[in-house]
Amino acid sequence: MLNTIRDEAASQSAFMPALGAAVSALAQLVRPSATVFYWVGADNEPSGFELFGMSETMHRTYLQRYCTLDPLHPSRFATQTDSVLTLAGELPETLRGGSVYWRRFLNPHQVVDVMEVLLRDGTRGTRPVAAFSLLRMAPAEAFSEDDQQHARAVQPLLEAALVPALRDQRPMRTHLRHSADVDANIRSNLTHREQQIARLVRNGLSNKEIARDLALAQPTVKTHLLRMFRKLGVSSRTEMIGALFL
Repeated sequence: MLNTIRDEAASQSAFMPALGAAVSALAQLVRPSATVFYWVGADNEPSGFELFGMSETMHRTYLQRYCTLDPLHPSRFATQTDSVLTLAGELPETLRGGSVYWRRFLNPHQVVDVMEVLLRDGTRGTRPVAAFSLLRMAPAEAFSEDDQQHARAVQPLLEAALVPALRDQRPMRTHLRHSADVDANIRSNLTHREQQIARLVRNGLSNKEIARDLALAQPTVKTHLLRMFRKLGVSSRTEMIGALFL
């Protein structure tokens, strides 16, 4: 498994397939209902989210209202050495009644437990540089001790396979500083589909190739791109890449 993920991550254009292989490995070992991968910046803030099984609406709600309330926010673990953490450990059931995060976000979305698998870069100290957030949703049960042990067993392999590739990657900026002439109505974050298209544009794919990879019609891809240009205040693919990745 390590060799498969590491070989996939050897080039920038293959990083997403490598990430997909890592998500598949976690799915087999830990059986989450949904998985989210994200980068962790030098400011300990998460960014560059990749969603696997989580709805875009749920993710947008998290970013807009609840990210800072998350007991598993990476800023809380910058100095810790444990690489596998669970909601049950950080927010026990006895305390959940008083938690806005639990009552207004997790519980309404039927989340019963969350596990964070942190990835660290030994050349940059002990702070996490990326992480997987694994969610269990009803009717599934909370993560067991065996689940946590499986995650701890695979974590060093994921770290060894993905962190070297992460050094050459830039997470996509989905919260941008806009110039004053960009209309407020089009300043919303890029959707997950738009982020997928942006990465494929960065990797040099044409509209036809993007349409094939994402099973979309070419006019649909063009419509997405025009909407992205308006949101970002740019007029070309090159400017869009610069705004999002450089």
